[in-house]
Amino acid sequence: MKPVKDWLQLMLGRMFLPISRRHAMRIVRQSLPESERNVRLVCRSKPPARSNIYLITSERCWYIVLPWNDGLGGLRGERVILVGKLTGMIHYDGCAGNEG
Repeated sequence: MKPVKDWLQLMLGRMFLPISRRHAMRIVRQSLPESERNVRLVCRSKPPARSNIYLITSERCWYIVLPWNDGLGGLRGERVILVGKLTGMIHYDGCAGNEG
């Protein structure tokens, strides 16, 4: 299945313009629940410092960092959402693994 996904990403990248930083942030805002759409988003072209994201994709991604906004406190890593630069697909939404 992975070779098919890689091939599809390559073909989409050749047919369409890459996803801009602004468009990636719009994709993330639309995917969030209404109560979280006004949170501050930070878009990076590289992973957050000291991050250990368990899902690695072959597609280059935008790294959108945002607060958890779930009411739980304590020591925890940043929330990060990976948006593919070619497809605009959300590949990961979870912990950056950089707690502490």
